[in-house]
Amino acid sequence: MQHRILALCIPLCLVAVISAGSFSFLFSPLKAAKESGENQSQAESLQSDRQMYEGEIAGTPALGSLDSFSFSLTWGCYGISSYDSATGQLVKTTDATHPEDYKTTYQLTEAQKKEIYDLIDGLDVTKYPDSYDPHGEDVHSSPSMTLILSVSTDQIQKTITAEEIAMTYHSDDPTGQNFLDVCKAIEDILTETKAWKALPEYEFYYD
Repeated sequence: MQHRILALCIPLCLVAVISAGSFSFLFSPLKAAKESGENQSQAESLQSDRQMYEGEIAGTPALGSLDSFSFSLTWGCYGISSYDSATGQLVKTTDATHPEDYKTTYQLTEAQKKEIYDLIDGLDVTKYPDSYDPHGEDVHSSPSMTLILSVSTDQIQKTITAEEIAMTYHSDDPTGQNFLDVCKAIEDILTETKAWKALPEYEFYYD
């Protein structure tokens, strides 16, 4: 009797082992497929994060493409000088007996456009308010000056207006100093062009 019971137990144990192995074999591909899907999802997420990070370093999301980039800058005492890269209009002053004599058309070179693009990209115009005083509310001068910087790309449309601010390119605020430095650098590029230098001397000056 005892031998008969052992004879029955051994085949049953073998069936149990075989059955467990069979189910393990069936579920292994499902588990592998699930893990593969999770790994692919993680890889895609990491790739997306990397592309976003690299894009932010390159400035693409913040400013947009160089091909779509245009800007305008108005500057000076009461904001009488200006340039618009979209139209090429360069104005030395509007305060003259014949203001039309102080206007011309100038197209930036590719090198100048890239230089100004890099300057504005480094500024990150999106963090500035539309109406802005780089010196703060407690700093004034007479006469005052105006700086209006507008930027247009396939990513952003932004204008920073700093009207009737103190006539100095120094600010104790680092963010304000950055804005002043970029505007001054653009002015220097424009006022060094042959087109600017060919325009008449100022008719009126301000003390």
